[in-house]
Amino acid sequence: MTANDGATVKVQDRAKTMKHRSGRVLIDARLLAYRRGGISRYIDGLTEWLPRVAPDLPFARVVNRPIARSKSPDICVRTPPHFRFERVSLGVELSLRSPALLHSTDFIAPILPGVRHVVTVHDLAFLLYPALLSKDALRYYGQIERSLRVADRVIAVSAYTAGQLSEITNVANDKIVIVHNGADERRVSIDRAEASTILRRELGDETTSRILENRPVILAVGTIEPRKRQQLLLQAIERPPLCDAQTAPLLILVGQKGWACDAIVADIERASAAGRVIWLDDASDDTLAALYCVATVLALPSLDEGFGLPLLEAMAADLVVVAARRGALPEVAGDAAVLLDSDDPSAWAEALHGIIVDCTRREALIALGRLRAAEYTWERTARRTADVYREVLRQ
Repeated sequence: MTANDGATVKVQDRAKTMKHRSGRVLIDARLLAYRRGGISRYIDGLTEWLPRVAPDLPFARVVNRPIARSKSPDICVRTPPHFRFERVSLGVELSLRSPALLHSTDFIAPILPGVRHVVTVHDLAFLLYPALLSKDALRYYGQIERSLRVADRVIAVSAYTAGQLSEITNVANDKIVIVHNGADERRVSIDRAEASTILRRELGDETTSRILENRPVILAVGTIEPRKRQQLLLQAIERPPLCDAQTAPLLILVGQKGWACDAIVADIERASAAGRVIWLDDASDDTLAALYCVATVLALPSLDEGFGLPLLEAMAADLVVVAARRGALPEVAGDAAVLLDSDDPSAWAEALHGIIVDCTRREALIALGRLRAAEYTWERTARRTADVYREVLRQ
């Protein structure tokens, strides 16, 4: 090869790189039209802030149903999330759009040769506790190793999740980047009058009156599934001192049905019939913000969490948190929450009652929680994620 030939090759390579970089960054947002859980809130926060903090990067959300508009345009596909042949069908659809980079926000990347990939891993509970999942969920998440192989970068939402990735998958450590989730204080901090108005509008007068009557409110937010351990809370409210008729709290469960939840749902329905529980299987962002405002304490007894968004949102909303010392919850909470090592419902009853009756301790934890939550914002998440995109696109 002559010197001129070498120069020609370099020019051609540079032209190919520029063509590659000229494509859009696509963000898989299909889940927004189906569920309100943690991954959907992650997608929502990310796509709201990315256009603000990274105007140099052209974005588009990938959707397959109409959803609320964002500052980035939408690309419509036919493939629904968790479709059996999603990796192939979504890959074919997106290949027609010639993206520069695809961000797979829900673990599994499609087959899309010639395109850069960023994959977010929220937790690895499906590998740690496979018996808690349905067959369909195991089939979907069982594709994780293939997804990690095609990823140019893997975003872990906590140091805990990054450590799990290193320990129990084959992903190279230099692919893993820790980018924490965030909370938007403007969306979760409202006053009690506004909260009352929202609850009456969205839940009706009867339910709202039950929530606002003069009794403590324990709030739990999370998909109804074994990993979230709602049954532990159902047992705790039946133990002393929480079961005392004079101070018996109302337990509000917020979450859609997940997998392997039939027994949990049956227990929730029995407790609801007894007047001790309200279950909201579809709460809007406004309703959730209102519940954070009127609740006395947030309970998070999860067996495992890759991050724990309700914990962070509660602290941003000046709500005290009692959580299990599991997964990433200690990492996110720091010293701003009550963390329990015990799985005994009686221990949870004691801890929750202690927070309910001790106003001084609540105020101290609220102040610590406010400072802790300020360290985690969606703006910061979006800036760090945009840096990951730029790094990948430079490769």
